[in-house]
Amino acid sequence: MLTHSFCPGVTRGLANLVFATSMMVTGLSSLPAMAAETLLTVVSGDGTETAFTRDRLESLPQHAFRTETQWTWEEKEFSGPLLTDVLAEVGISDGTVELVADDGYQVQLNIEDSADYLTKDYPIIATRTDGQPFAVDEMGPLWVIFPYDGHPELEAKPVYDISIWQLVKIVDK
Repeated sequence: MLTHSFCPGVTRGLANLVFATSMMVTGLSSLPAMAAETLLTVVSGDGTETAFTRDRLESLPQHAFRTETQWTWEEKEFSGPLLTDVLAEVGISDGTVELVADDGYQVQLNIEDSADYLTKDYPIIATRTDGQPFAVDEMGPLWVIFPYDGHPELEAKPVYDISIWQLVKIVDK
């Protein structure tokens, strides 16, 4: 079961536009996150927060694939650890987690109900696109992504809902 919420009265697209505009004005949008900077915080069921830097995420087993997305309109290589490996790193293997984007977009993911979409090959939390870290204005620095090409079963609303870019937090519910 997947549920999602938006900022009240504001669509995700509008929120992204406002955020991207503010980042361009400040000049921060084109800078990839530094290796020692916390990119992702995972909050366990007991409230323990675990920080993941780029280095920590990239120390996990890496997976890569090339795919086109409905958001990039061209084939790119995405690489990073499996979402399930990141969850396992903090002891989360079942139940519901909430994925939270930098712009406030949230989606709840029931791990058991979504087993068809959480495989040994995907989704990954992409830390790189075409071999390079990517910035906020490129939907980074983290993006939950699937190999859509060649997998028609992934062209489904539940998959698109959890294809969250600018991922900053995962909360064990």
